[in-house]
Amino acid sequence: MSTDSDFNPFAPIPRRRAPKGDAPPGGAVPDGPAPDGSAPDGSRQSGTAPERTVPAGSATGRAARRRAAGSEPTVPGPRTDTATPTAAPARAATATATATATATAEANPDGIELAPYTIPQVPTIGWDPGTSPRRRWIARGLLGAVLAVQAALSLRLLAAAHPDEAAAMVAGRQQLAHLMHGTPVTTDLVDRINGSPWLYPPLAGAAADANGIWGTRLLSLGFALATTVLLYSLTRRLFNERVAICAIAVYAVLQSTVVVGFYAAPESLAVLLVALAAWATVFTSRRHPALVLTAAPAAALACAVAYSAAFAVPALVGLALATARPHRRLGPAALRALLLAAGTVVLLLPYGTLGELAGWSPSHGNAPGSARAVLLSTVQWSGLFTVLAVAGTIAYARREQMNEHDAPEKEAVPTSRGHRALLGTVLTATALLVPAAHVWTGTSGALFRHLAYGMLLAAPLAGVGLTRLVGAHFRHPQLGILVWVALLALGLEQSALRYQNGPDSGRLLAVLRSHAVPQGRYLTEVDGLAEYYLGAVSKPEQWVSARTGTEYRDAAGVQHHGDDGSVAAIRDGWFTMVVLDSTAPRATDRALSAALAAGGQYRLVAQFTSPTGDSSTYKVYLKH
Repeated sequence: MSTDSDFNPFAPIPRRRAPKGDAPPGGAVPDGPAPDGSAPDGSRQSGTAPERTVPAGSATGRAARRRAAGSEPTVPGPRTDTATPTAAPARAATATATATATATAEANPDGIELAPYTIPQVPTIGWDPGTSPRRRWIARGLLGAVLAVQAALSLRLLAAAHPDEAAAMVAGRQQLAHLMHGTPVTTDLVDRINGSPWLYPPLAGAAADANGIWGTRLLSLGFALATTVLLYSLTRRLFNERVAICAIAVYAVLQSTVVVGFYAAPESLAVLLVALAAWATVFTSRRHPALVLTAAPAAALACAVAYSAAFAVPALVGLALATARPHRRLGPAALRALLLAAGTVVLLLPYGTLGELAGWSPSHGNAPGSARAVLLSTVQWSGLFTVLAVAGTIAYARREQMNEHDAPEKEAVPTSRGHRALLGTVLTATALLVPAAHVWTGTSGALFRHLAYGMLLAAPLAGVGLTRLVGAHFRHPQLGILVWVALLALGLEQSALRYQNGPDSGRLLAVLRSHAVPQGRYLTEVDGLAEYYLGAVSKPEQWVSARTGTEYRDAAGVQHHGDDGSVAAIRDGWFTMVVLDSTAPRATDRALSAALAAGGQYRLVAQFTSPTGDSSTYKVYLKH
């Protein structure tokens, strides 16, 4: 008895031999040898059994001889009516079989026996890097989670208005009233704004009229969240969703992001406009070179809102060149960069904005600082992030990975090592340019706000660095989590310290309120605080900013300007009260302190130092 292991599915099916004396049905002789070794025509095939003799006149013998001679007539079958419904399918099946046989013969000219199945074409990669609806929705959900974390980190910062915030709101209210009602601008805080007084200050003034300092800070928070959304879209277009999520995850917890996102200063709007210009530059990279001019208005407006946005303009021009290089020759790519630079400059020409921008310096109105202090602050606030971005630049320049792009392999544009190095250098250069400029000018004031430009542009490469650290298919997720948690801890501590680092403005305002008189004249290095909080007991025009100087005519009729005017007014006892701030420009602070000590007409009534002891100190002098 045969077993299953003896079964051969490819063996021919044996045919039953008719019993002796019985003719096969229809008179046909079965093909193949008989079990006894005889051929169908009765002849012996190989000799063990005796030959069988077929009578010559029998039907079986005649049929066998005709087959052997190849002259057996074809027996016509029954006629088939061509009008029957089954004729057309039969002809179609026959044509299909013939075409299949022809194609098989052409594909297999040697007549090799083929397998009864076909192996489909195997792709060159085992997974599809292209985007999909599922990936898009997951990425959008993670984007919403990052925005929620960023908003929570900013909203926890509760403190009184910083002098820069107060100056922006006071100037904004007067600018807004002038635009709507023609009221003259009487405060000199307009000169304190390092940007156009007609762009951000009116927005801050409107928000302050609506909800005070909270309204202005919520406006900045909206700008910061919109910046993060643009950063996500920008990085997704440069790389893919995974790199984009990593980029915004590390960007959202930085100290500069958290603080500027809840700080009533022009930099919050300027950073948003820089992000918009960068997004437009990348969006138009595969289109006509002239379309890069759509990024010029945002770049020019950012420089007009805050002069410090000029730090990002070289990176935007380089980005226009780097993003077009894989798709175009060097000539069109260079034309794209030149068009963006020229368009930005042309838009800055009206109203003398380009001249104001050219004359601006990070030291304007900010506290001095040594090179060591600037470098130490830079390392504390952005050191780990910058190392991550530089590492991402080096890794990306050395080798491009397939999981960092969302285009399928057949649609991906090959990039050279030089192009990748150019793109990475352009994006990370601003993070190093900002502290270098502060070291050159010798100032540490507003460094935490100016670092936001470099962090924004370096974030895509920081996302690449974090992705390389985690590895393909999330091989080492613990390393990425460790770096992100470290950045989060630093951002939490440093942003809280930034809001706690100021002097006790509540006590300062209490002293100023108790000594304010209706016709008094006050010189202050703490711009904005008294004008914003003491509106019930004084007017903005009673307060003179020592940072911008005083226009004063002495008893001899000599006109004095700037610091010389402030010193002459103190010498003549023209001011009722003088407020000094240790974060003011060093030359101004020294000149006023010497005049107060030499004149003998003022006495120190209050002094307030930061609780942490590493920030400014306020001193209040009252005339005898």
